[in-house]
Amino acid sequence: MKLSIDRLIKLIPEWKGKLIKINPIKRGITNINFEVNVGKKLFFLSMSCSNSELLNIDYENKYYNNKICGGINISPRVVHFIESENLLVTEFIKSKASSLTIFQSSKEIEQLVKNIKLLHNANPFLRKFDMFNQISYYQSILKKDGLTKKLFKYVKNINTLKQKLYLPNDKLVPCHNDLLAANIINKDNQIFIVDFDYSGNNDPCFELGNLSVEMEYDDEQINKLVGSYYGEINENIISRVNLQGVVSDIGWSLWSYVQAKNSNLNFDYNTHAIYRLERAINKMESKEYKLWINNI
Repeated sequence: MKLSIDRLIKLIPEWKGKLIKINPIKRGITNINFEVNVGKKLFFLSMSCSNSELLNIDYENKYYNNKICGGINISPRVVHFIESENLLVTEFIKSKASSLTIFQSSKEIEQLVKNIKLLHNANPFLRKFDMFNQISYYQSILKKDGLTKKLFKYVKNINTLKQKLYLPNDKLVPCHNDLLAANIINKDNQIFIVDFDYSGNNDPCFELGNLSVEMEYDDEQINKLVGSYYGEINENIISRVNLQGVVSDIGWSLWSYVQAKNSNLNFDYNTHAIYRLERAINKMESKEYKLWINNI
């Protein structure tokens, strides 16, 4: 999708009369993103894709939560939000591209946890995020598209997890829920979190479990993650984090299958979906999985 300067000025009148340059950013796998230079000031502009409704993204929620985090300096500040266009403009923070290798050491995990705790202690987000609801939603879409029943044979295990991992609303905290490396910026040793598409109040162990699978942490790193966050290494919490990692992999696998059938973005969603589903299946079939379930 092209974004013309004339259209942008109509949406954001205060930019009229200023020199504007628009450069597409091709790294995103959900939205259409641009770097916008307005009178020598840089902004990050994000727009929804044509299939965004299928992905169950609430853009008012995204704006509201990003604004909270920008206000406490753990994410770029929101500059504009055009609700009719699902268009969000934030500060542009220049940094090197993030990768898994940046967040692997004990020191880097501690730094991440420091920011996560700031996030989790922020004002409540606009809505709740429940990956179990997302899974049900994506399943309903994929069944209509005739996805193989073999997939759903394993996804049924989610019912047990849903019961085991339930938390009442008063135990939920503001969470990002999608902390992959690309959504974490490290600039001059300061961490910023970006992309609040799926942010919402949630179990803090989902945040940690999702992070652990996104970063491909081993048992020792998961212990470090939990110890840094909670101040202790507790088998109940470790088990909960590992199980939430399984939930994350199933959810984002189904998300990727939806994208594979509907997105025009240049990304191999099928390979990503298969990798995450197989990782979840391997864990559900492991002896550790039963121990995790029994520890909850």
